[in-house]
Amino acid sequence: MSTTVSKPGRYGPFGGQYVAPVLLPVLDRLEAGFNETWADPAFRATFEDLLNRFVGRPTPVSEAGSFASSNGGARLMLKRDDLTFNGGNYANSALGQCLLARRMGLGNLVTDTGSGQNGIATAAVAARFNMPCTIYMGSRDAARQQAAVKKMQVFGADLRVVGDADRALNAATSAAIRHWMGNSASTAYVAGAPIGAHPYPLMVGAFQAVIGRETRLQMIEGGILPAAIVSAVGGGSSTIGMFSAFVHDPQIRLIAVEAAGSGLAGELHSARLARGRRGIFHGAETLVLCDENGQILETGSIAPGLAYPGSAPEIASLVASGRIETIAITDEAALSAVRRLATSEGILVSLEAGHAVAAAEIVARDLPPTAVVAIMVPSSGDKDLDIVWPGGSA
Repeated sequence: MSTTVSKPGRYGPFGGQYVAPVLLPVLDRLEAGFNETWADPAFRATFEDLLNRFVGRPTPVSEAGSFASSNGGARLMLKRDDLTFNGGNYANSALGQCLLARRMGLGNLVTDTGSGQNGIATAAVAARFNMPCTIYMGSRDAARQQAAVKKMQVFGADLRVVGDADRALNAATSAAIRHWMGNSASTAYVAGAPIGAHPYPLMVGAFQAVIGRETRLQMIEGGILPAAIVSAVGGGSSTIGMFSAFVHDPQIRLIAVEAAGSGLAGELHSARLARGRRGIFHGAETLVLCDENGQILETGSIAPGLAYPGSAPEIASLVASGRIETIAITDEAALSAVRRLATSEGILVSLEAGHAVAAAEIVARDLPPTAVVAIMVPSSGDKDLDIVWPGGSA
């Protein structure tokens, strides 16, 4: 969605570079390297080839007919990035950034992860290219995502669990950035989302745009003009990717779904697009969950990938302009949607995607049966099985 950039690194009032001076030349080199690399047809061809052979693209769009019929209203179509080989949609950007790091002569990788999917994707790509990889993960997330922890370690990653701050993605990101700052001459920071200082939002958006291109083509081939596109927003990588091909179609609603937590007043949530304030967070100006003094607030969600206090600058800009709508979904509604989709369709999606499915049900009820609501499914529910399982902890 690069056409929304008002000037380099800015999306309306959001974005920019708010980092320690030592990182400015590092970011300048990264921006120059990305611009040169992305303009190279040979790089693009290699990237597309590996998206096909290593990531498993294109992913299909499938209709949730039985699930939709039990709700009434519009048809529901799922964009199935849960069917990629490792890390769901995160594999797109991890692959692009690792290829870029190799081209720039950077031999080591560092990243952060909340749900575990960005960690899995980066660890898998690092193994493919024989690149040492360090991954930071909050202790709270690591405790409830044991399958993801094991998978990252099987791929050979050096997993470091962070026990300070919120013990979740915010803490992991801060630790990974500190690591990168101390090793930037040899190490590439792999952003899991289009957040942080420029050029990271631009780069991740470019690598993830394949999702939107595929979906638009699949809809055209099916003779479908969707009434709405729905995506749950954590860091925003799948949302940027999905929305990118539809942002200039004003007749198509773009709906970003946030985590409402328990839904109770005063309880933890992650609805920073609807209830956040403008602030500087992880190197960029964006919408942030913080108090009147700018102190970051703790987040809450049954889905680890949604429990993040910041937002992608481009998404924040599109929300501020009114192009993107927001809906907040509770833990209970998301869990119910995941379970019902599993029993009615035989498709087990992540709790992050469950938020989008639950929101799509609400949107679909006000639309005619001929209309279509497309839902972004960024990752599978295998990682959440202990919670989703009826005998689990939820």
